Amino acid sequence: MENRENWPSNELISKVAIHEMTSAQKSVLGLSLLFLLLFCYLVVRTLLTQVIILPGMPGGPYGKMLPNVAFAFLFFSYMRGWKSSVFLFLFMLVVAWSAEECSIHTGFPFGHYYYSDMLGFKLDVAPVTLGPNYFWMFMFPTYFVSNLIVNGTLFESNKTIGQLMFASFIASVLVAGIDMVVDPLDATKLSEWVWTKNSHTGYYGIPYINYLGYLIVITPTFLVFRLFERNVNAEPLGPVNAYVAATPLFFYFLELILYGSSAPSGVFLVGCFTIGLPLLLAIDKLLKMRGTQLCEANG
Repeated sequence: MENRENWPSNELISKVAIHEMTSAQKSVLGLSLLFLLLFCYLVVRTLLTQVIILPGMPGGPYGKMLPNVAFAFLFFSYMRGWKSSVFLFLFMLVVAWSAEECSIHTGFPFGHYYYSDMLGFKLDVAPVTLGPNYFWMFMFPTYFVSNLIVNGTLFESNKTIGQLMFASFIASVLVAGIDMVVDPLDATKLSEWVWTKNSHTGYYGIPYINYLGYLIVITPTFLVFRLFERNVNAEPLGPVNAYVAATPLFFYFLELILYGSSAPSGVFLVGCFTIGLPLLLAIDKLLKMRGTQLCEANG
């Protein structure tokens, strides 16, 4: 059993240096950061599209998704433990496919649309890549951002059901905010999915119910996950210093750059409010958390 005396509690950022981590901890964190570098390459490649065409990731939609999913899964595992990460990943496979399958057939909860073949193999009418995409694009960053905004901490600790529900609702609002930047690019511009038979499609041809649908689906999803991680006493695999704590926020920022820079005109400005503003609030809470810790250390 590894010594946890120097590991962070749910309220604090550890001062344990990288060289003091075990080899297993370094392996998980280091491999996750390697995949983050690949994601950074994809962002840079997108930004330079008008200047130079850099090589893309092989493997079509699966290769494009792999670095993002691998980073999110490994980093989330480091921050919340393997049980929590595996549960959320598998849970999203079911939730994302079920919600999208229902919506394609009935129009609820996201509206009427259909998927092209750009996202890969479909199980009935919904691509199987939806669950992994939900995991890295939506659930991973908004978990940490919502915790910081609502609780001023990276992780949940001894919260009531009502508090967990509120944090889950805020996370669902953040997910809808991300989608306000993603949809105009992936749907309106690239036609990865096509909206049909919807009224009130004033936002780049996207129905307003789509964003309400995220509140309906993601709020209970996050609540179930938060109850699960509380039940299994989720803890980080190793120490979480200030740089590790800031990594999900950096990833959240990269999502704005990746999608906002390529989206139709005006979307990046929308993203500055729906992603940029929550990001600033989360950074402020993280700095205050770090500042409080430094004051306690000097007190």
